[in-house]
Amino acid sequence: MLSLKYSFLPDQSRSTLSAAYQAFEEIMRKVPLAELDLNADIFTVIKDLRSVFTMGTTVPKPSQCQIKKEIFDHDGHSVEIYWINYPRRKSQINSDILLLYFHGGGYMLGDIYSYSGFECHLSCLFNVTILHLEYRLCPEHPLPASIDDAVALYRALLRNNISPSQILIMRDLAGGGLSLLTIQTLITRQLSAPRGVIVLST
Repeated sequence: MLSLKYSFLPDQSRSTLSAAYQAFEEIMRKVPLAELDLNADIFTVIKDLRSVFTMGTTVPKPSQCQIKKEIFDHDGHSVEIYWINYPRRKSQINSDILLLYFHGGGYMLGDIYSYSGFECHLSCLFNVTILHLEYRLCPEHPLPASIDDAVALYRALLRNNISPSQILIMRDLAGGGLSLLTIQTLITRQLSAPRGVIVLST
């Protein structure tokens, strides 16, 4: 069963919260909850969920942000990726680091349109290039399809002379699982692990 009764509860006693996070909570409270017919078939429910699952309105893409689509291939396995760059003044800092971002959404939701604004801000904050993987989603493509996509991208990067020491993997929500499963698969296949993994949770 799917439940969408999430909300932020105000708590004036949380004095340790930053002003920026409190502002984020206020924005999220204004996002309407999805009205779903949970008696419908699962594909209809997920289609309706996908239509409202976006951070584009709450975290819009900055006009300066540059996004370029590319198809990577490894042994006949093609994956769709997006290069995300925020023009930065200190281009020499972290200039050789690639941050692979595996978006959240419970393996069912999310895409470049819902995450590009957030990823652009990450590029600016960390002063790095973001590589967004448009991995295949459930239920149309059950696991391990998303893991296979992540591993195919990683191997394609290695084949293109990107060193594991240059690669960071970052993932939010259910993406934490995808990140760790990807690392586990790389180790099982005796491939060098990336420089690090950043897992976000709520």
